[in-house]
Amino acid sequence: MMKVTFYNKRLLCYIDDTDFTDYQGIGADPMYLRYDSVYSIVQNHIAEEYRDFLARPFYEDGLIYWYVAEWIETPVQLSELNGSKKEHYKQIKEETLKQYNKALSQLNAEEHNILSSALKYVNDDFIYCYDNKVVLIAWGMRPDTNKHKVSGQWVKGLKNEEKCTITFDCGTQGKIKGHFGKNIHREKGARLTAKDIPEIIPNDGYIFTRWSTDPIGYEVTGNITFIAQYEKAEKSETQKQPDEQIVIRFECGEYGHIEGNEIISINKGEVLKQDMVPNIQPNEGYRFIGWQPTLVFSPLYSDMTYVARLERETVQCRFIPGEQGDIEGKSILTKPKGTTLSQSEIPTIKPKKGYKFMGWSQSTNCILNHDYVFNAQYERILPWYKRLWLWFTGKGCLKWLLWLILGLLAILLLLFLLRGCKSCSSEYHKDIYGNEVLDNDTVIPVETVRDADGVVRDKNGKIRNIYEDGHLPNENVVSPIVGDDGIEPPIVDNQGAPDVIANRLNIYFDTDNPDLDKWAQDFKEQYPGDQYQIIGCDRNVPMIQIMIPESERDKIRNELPERIKSSSFFVVDESIIQLQGNVSSVQNDELRGWHLKAIHAQESWSISKGSSDIVIAIVDDGIDTEHPMFSGKFYNGYNVFTQNRELSCGQGHGTHVAGLAAGNLQFLSDGVAGIAPDCKIMPVQVFDNGMCTFSSLASGIMYAIHNGANVVNVSIGPSFNGLDQLPLEEQQKIAKSYFKNEERVFRHIIKVANDKNTVIVFAAGNDNVMTAILPNCRETNNTINVSAVTPELKAADFTNYSIGSNVSAPGVSIYSSFPKKTFAMLDGTSMAAPIVSGAVALALSIKPDIKVEQIIGTMQQTGKKSDRYVPPILILDKFLEAVKNGNIASGVLSDNVDNESQYSDKTSQRTEDGYSAIKQMIEQLKAQRDAIDKKINELEQKIK
Repeated sequence: MMKVTFYNKRLLCYIDDTDFTDYQGIGADPMYLRYDSVYSIVQNHIAEEYRDFLARPFYEDGLIYWYVAEWIETPVQLSELNGSKKEHYKQIKEETLKQYNKALSQLNAEEHNILSSALKYVNDDFIYCYDNKVVLIAWGMRPDTNKHKVSGQWVKGLKNEEKCTITFDCGTQGKIKGHFGKNIHREKGARLTAKDIPEIIPNDGYIFTRWSTDPIGYEVTGNITFIAQYEKAEKSETQKQPDEQIVIRFECGEYGHIEGNEIISINKGEVLKQDMVPNIQPNEGYRFIGWQPTLVFSPLYSDMTYVARLERETVQCRFIPGEQGDIEGKSILTKPKGTTLSQSEIPTIKPKKGYKFMGWSQSTNCILNHDYVFNAQYERILPWYKRLWLWFTGKGCLKWLLWLILGLLAILLLLFLLRGCKSCSSEYHKDIYGNEVLDNDTVIPVETVRDADGVVRDKNGKIRNIYEDGHLPNENVVSPIVGDDGIEPPIVDNQGAPDVIANRLNIYFDTDNPDLDKWAQDFKEQYPGDQYQIIGCDRNVPMIQIMIPESERDKIRNELPERIKSSSFFVVDESIIQLQGNVSSVQNDELRGWHLKAIHAQESWSISKGSSDIVIAIVDDGIDTEHPMFSGKFYNGYNVFTQNRELSCGQGHGTHVAGLAAGNLQFLSDGVAGIAPDCKIMPVQVFDNGMCTFSSLASGIMYAIHNGANVVNVSIGPSFNGLDQLPLEEQQKIAKSYFKNEERVFRHIIKVANDKNTVIVFAAGNDNVMTAILPNCRETNNTINVSAVTPELKAADFTNYSIGSNVSAPGVSIYSSFPKKTFAMLDGTSMAAPIVSGAVALALSIKPDIKVEQIIGTMQQTGKKSDRYVPPILILDKFLEAVKNGNIASGVLSDNVDNESQYSDKTSQRTEDGYSAIKQMIEQLKAQRDAIDKKINELEQKIK
């Protein structure tokens, strides 16, 4: 058992180091061995009333003892409290953590890493409450649940039993030595040790002989008094006792160093002298302000540890507006020495009439090593008539000739524009029905038809052969998925992977401008029968879609590269794409708009609400064109199947997503608002009567990129439901090795987007698997892939996570627009993605040339940390403040799957059969589990 004490500290409990895991550390040392480094940061950056939050550890023989400030009421675990008392201490806990989190935001990188590691695990089972304070033990580690299942089994030494009073009565012939009091308190059943017994100093003429009852080893059963026993001493008798030594330690932490002895020994009861105390040499920018506890030069009776208190030196910055203007903001700032001023700290100058503010008398970007005074500098502005008069009366007759030439040029330009408008007005883009396409800012509901069975369907055109007279059409054609008779195509079900349409294949090309007509001619030469048709082409992607007999799909997919060698192409199955959002399982009115508060949306709108020049494309199942949240907000809407601006409401998914990204603020009081309310919306429909495919999604994204979208939100994607049965190692193999041709298509799309400075935002998916399994989410430096968090800012139980995700946002119980002209609460990464898309649009409104990698890095840099496997959560006001002030990150935290994901010229033209491989992996896993279950049953039978 340990033999150490700390000033004003009391042993609370102890733990076995083998019962815990995931120890945080500094260098090679676990955090509990570097308490001085942690406390030095706490002491310099945390208010005094919160400094006792982290209990002081002491390690000995595999046990970690936890010391806390002295208590009056017995400490109790927060998890054991209930009722109003629990709420009281929960509030204290939240306020304490708020203080520490505030400090984290102001620390340098090294300090931040140390303190954030100490606070990584905050578990109510290890928070003790007493005397209106909370204390955390076992910090910087987490319990190993393989050792114990019941929380109380981790902590030892603290019992909440009845306390008994033990009194030591020294009588009148002596006194108690040192700091011992007359009374101590121990629990019933405790045994007294020599450490509990005070030392008696007898008066002159007396000798202390014993206690009335021997206290050492005494088992406490109730209150008891021990009475000191004395004998008279003979005058010649001396009572000299050997001097007992105590140890005094001096500690400094990482912001300075000790000059002198760090450990000294003195006689028990001796007074510590000033010349025994070492000097402290602070690091640059810090100053020594004293010791904790304060040095008292009086007799000491126990081992002591003194910790040097160091604080940052400060400098004062004064901003003087002068007589020509007024200052808005703080005119005097106190800053730590050696730091710099941020843009938000520099006050604004409002010049008086007739003056222009030109800047400060010296640079505000300097390193603050001493006090500074910044004087505002102004320039006198002459009235306009004076400036005009000076210009006209100035030297140079050529000015008149210059004006004449400019006037003639303006007239010619105006005539040219008027002529151009006239010629443009006579030419209109046509849709598949030959109708003129509506104006850019107009979107209307799609036409519907009723089947013989009475089912109402969207009229998205017919599936037809588009290859006529040896040529493909000039316009892009995305084939409808559902036939005009309402019959769905044949579908191959794939467990754990996306389903595919059995009678279609997609042909994608390696070059940007392939000869699609030549490929089509070659295909019809090889497959001349009417059962082999070309039903789609998109020159933007570029791609061709063929329809073939269902029974020949695998054969044709494999033999096409051998039979057509005139073009460099590869084949991709036509997989089914799903929505990544569902009706929320918790319809709680109190949660309406929680996502706006969580990311600080309203605070951010004082920085920017967006610009009408910035367009967010919503590639989805359509939109409620008449919803009041979208009044006057549409730009270049598009239905990929009809090639016009007639869009369906779909299942309401696209309406919900669009409202989150850029809906207006008309319904803010109800908890509904777009993140970028002043930006435009480009709705792009890629669903045909509830179905979306790989090719329609690719074409929809490419349309948005080529038609003015600055941000493309994609809240839809392939489903890998069931793969969460596989361990992460197996999931990573899938991300590295399968669906490479689908990934190849997305790499091309992403490159085109990056070249045009268009940012693509993908929903990470809702299958609780590694995000990088999705082929569109593997380029984490070039697209934003969004995971979902709960109102508690923890990872949602459905969200995809780990490699592939690079930003998180609220995605549970999200309230937004819904057809028809109403609102609904949905769950999903579908909801998280448009929140981030809105944030990207606001950033582009502030800084149009900001790159996607800079956006990702800055979101991560300013975001809030969440669970281990999901990336930082978007905090909108901090993100926009950083963009506005130029504090833009240069790098991204997340990585691609690995270099094996990169392509070379040797990539196969054939679509690898990833679907079959995944089926086989799941079947093998089930077989292994069945074998284990069988073995367990056999063992249970033997035991019985």
